Amino acid sequence: MSSFPQKEPYFSQFLVREYFRFGSVDRVLRHYRFALPVSSATYQRVLDKYGVVKTAGPNSRISETILFFEHLVKDTADIESIYKKMPLSFQTSLKTIYRIYSYMKQGLTRRVGVALVISPFNDPNKILLAKDISVPSLKLGKKYGSLSLPMGYSRKRDNRKTGVIRVLQHEVFTELVVKGSFPFEMVPLLPEPFMYLDVADVRVAVYNLSLTKDLSSLSHFSSFKLKDYKFYNAYDIVRGDLSLRLGVKEAVFGYLKYLNLVKRNLVINPLQDSSLVNKELATFTVDLEV
Repeated sequence: MSSFPQKEPYFSQFLVREYFRFGSVDRVLRHYRFALPVSSATYQRVLDKYGVVKTAGPNSRISETILFFEHLVKDTADIESIYKKMPLSFQTSLKTIYRIYSYMKQGLTRRVGVALVISPFNDPNKILLAKDISVPSLKLGKKYGSLSLPMGYSRKRDNRKTGVIRVLQHEVFTELVVKGSFPFEMVPLLPEPFMYLDVADVRVAVYNLSLTKDLSSLSHFSSFKLKDYKFYNAYDIVRGDLSLRLGVKEAVFGYLKYLNLVKRNLVINPLQDSSLVNKELATFTVDLEV
């Protein structure tokens, strides 16, 4: 049994950190075999006190689904054969995989997400990427994706600001949330996406955020889902041979188009695109019987 702090504020900070680590209050309590001296209701109040935006439902690993379909288009095997290669920790059911595939074939989406193109102070051509560690390494040959934008599921009933803050807290500034210093002020009251990108069965709203000078240091970034943060040149991302998570290149290409429109003072409506895998699966054929 792991030990935990006994005194405040360290115990509350411990609870907040473990919430981000496990993704739900119930998982934290079960991990500690319900030995923590706190009820579920009290735990929720602690999270509220720290301004934590909760995960968007139990299935909050957008990268898990993405990884499966990356392998599907690069593997000659069928869906069930690839599914059997998934590690035991893979949470998405086979039935869900088939349903997602059916939506992708029809060009439909059933869920919503948020992705963030984050630039450092005074340098819009640089973009924050980090290595996705939210899913286990799969022994399926070549590693098809690693670097990711901060990205996650949202709820259809959420307002845009809530969706943006959730991704910032879970994938960019986790430790700042724990310390009670999350920069809520950096998120506009009514953030506007510059792009909508269909990735698997998720319609992802892509936002651009520019960091203040004091937040542009890599030392501020932390998460249990991403690591090895780095600012990359946007043109290197779309032209280079970086190992990218599905949808990253399309989002960055859309961002460069957006910057060009802004520079030309043109009226800007959100751009729309689909990930390369969505486009490839539109002509891909497998048996849909589960």
